[in-house]
Amino acid sequence: MIGEIASFSNALANAFTNTLGGKSTQITSWRNTLRASSSIAMAIISVVILFNLNTITLQVVLIGIAAGFIGGLGLPFIYKAISTGAVSFVSPVVALTQSLFLILFAVIVKNESLSVTFPIAAALGGLGIYLCSRPTAGNQKITWQSFFLAASAATFFSGFSFLMTEIENSKILGALFGARIGVFCLTFIFPPKNKVSRANGYAKYALLSGTFEVVANMFFLIAINNLDLSKVGIFMASAPALASLIGIKLLHQKPSITNWLGIAASTAALAIIALN
Repeated sequence: MIGEIASFSNALANAFTNTLGGKSTQITSWRNTLRASSSIAMAIISVVILFNLNTITLQVVLIGIAAGFIGGLGLPFIYKAISTGAVSFVSPVVALTQSLFLILFAVIVKNESLSVTFPIAAALGGLGIYLCSRPTAGNQKITWQSFFLAASAATFFSGFSFLMTEIENSKILGALFGARIGVFCLTFIFPPKNKVSRANGYAKYALLSGTFEVVANMFFLIAINNLDLSKVGIFMASAPALASLIGIKLLHQKPSITNWLGIAASTAALAIIALN
């Protein structure tokens, strides 16, 4: 039961962190969002790790740093994608692209064969993306830029997931500490253009985004250590729908009926992939 709860909590926390990050980036630059969100995340995990120093080993921290750095490179893309596009399109693209990389990893690295149901999942996924790309209820248009940004974010997030699967349950906090260091390093590579942002109101969204990001990472590691990766994927399939629901309130984006059908098709595709 722990694995199931952690998997759904990961999906929900990811939906919040991405949508909140997008909201912040609508107000300010993605650089400011990245600095604020990664700073609060680093502060939270640093306090937690002080009471769990026995979980830190050099190997685990280094894996975490590498994973965090790679995954962190996807944050600017997801922030920009959600701030300029429709979350009802961006979220399914991210989820399906990550699943595609997971399949490629299993086939190429682990020499697994494709399931006979893969063509069904691929067809549903393609249909889902097409329906989600239709204008929203507010007549918001979908652009190729949104697709590129979402797919790029998913590519880097997949790198984070692959590396983190090497972490044992007892080493979760040490890995998260390393991951936050990796992400925090990016704020020095991509510093805010202005020392003090003139945009008001973005900080609360960015700080909440960073908080939910730590929570999502923690639940992901708990999930993969207590549940088969395939079953974790089933619960993660709920992320597009959750993000779209959050987007209605937070971003004032209302998906059309066609968009919701696309989200349903994408969710079904993700569930089929996870079951194989």
